[in-house]
Amino acid sequence: MKKALVIIILLFIFTGCDKFTDDVPVVKETFILETNQNVQFEYASDAYLFDLINSTDEVEIENIKLDTMSLGEHIIKFNFSNRGNKYEQEIKYIVVDTTKPLLLISSSYSVEKGKEVNLVNKAICADNHDKRPNCYIEGTYDFNKVGTYNLKYHAVDTSGNSTTKEFKLKVIKPAKKKETQSKPKYKIEDLISKHKSDKTMVGIDVSSWQGDVDYQKVKEAGVEFVIIRLGFGHNKKGELVLDSKFTNNIKKAKEAGLLVGIYFYSYANTIEKVKEQVNYIMDNLNNESLDLPIAFDWEDWGSFNTYNMSLTDIRIIAKTFIDEVEKRGYKGALYSSKYYLEQIWGIDKYNTWLAHYTNETSYKGKYFMWQLSNRGKVAGINGDVDFDILYK
Repeated sequence: MKKALVIIILLFIFTGCDKFTDDVPVVKETFILETNQNVQFEYASDAYLFDLINSTDEVEIENIKLDTMSLGEHIIKFNFSNRGNKYEQEIKYIVVDTTKPLLLISSSYSVEKGKEVNLVNKAICADNHDKRPNCYIEGTYDFNKVGTYNLKYHAVDTSGNSTTKEFKLKVIKPAKKKETQSKPKYKIEDLISKHKSDKTMVGIDVSSWQGDVDYQKVKEAGVEFVIIRLGFGHNKKGELVLDSKFTNNIKKAKEAGLLVGIYFYSYANTIEKVKEQVNYIMDNLNNESLDLPIAFDWEDWGSFNTYNMSLTDIRIIAKTFIDEVEKRGYKGALYSSKYYLEQIWGIDKYNTWLAHYTNETSYKGKYFMWQLSNRGKVAGINGDVDFDILYK
């Protein structure tokens, strides 16, 4: 009897334990990546998920680009896997603006007595974040009194970053108009002698300003390629305008056997406008093949303060133009002078057509073409034309 009772008790214990373990769910251990919370990134900077994670060893995870286009705290949720198990995690990071406004201003300005000018708009006052930073002049001056005034230009953004530069305002007596002396022309034969090699090609860029071009004579003179203005816009009426000589220029240049590229002179201040401009370019190209890029030409810097754009905005607009052009199967490029490439655009970010009117350029960035003169003289064109060097 006692033996039977022991057997029953043992059976109850073991069968009861099995039943208990069957009813209790198995809890998998949570795997957590070691991360750095509340890391700060500069506004509009390139930042990625891996910048927040200490180690990604033994896990499968995508290096997601982080949103840095709005200031403040951000939370990113992401998925990853480890040893076949999938997990979700979140990290906080902060976007800040510690960049001072950009202030491009001359050391002195001369204004004739009695002529009032907007001194604030004499400088480019721009910010990486603010569309319109607070720009103002400190000091007193009188446009009706001859003299030299020592002033300060201040630029302050909404994050409290500021830039200050001193400059002189010179109010002068009205001066007699001087006869302008014409600068010497740059002859095509001199361009070829100095810059033509087995690694370069010599060319020109044209618009309606050059009138009717005799491309056969241009080619016979030694020109190998031409960059043609397709048009410009949006103008003050909000219109896109086709260059009056574009159709004839591209037809005749190709007939003469020249390599051809184009450029568009843009006044765009929104992504929507620049996309409309690319559509306009494509409509007027009508699938015409090109040998060289389509260049984005934005250079209304004297009026930049009135465009209500941040520096980030204008850079995104340029990138959008190039990206949209390349989606259509063409090569895109940015045209700009050395000064604005260095001050506004940044070095090596774009396929660049450099403008720098000098015998030897000191520009340190990369460029595929160099516009080195706007005083070119070549058979087949009445008047001046821009000279360019293309690097193979």
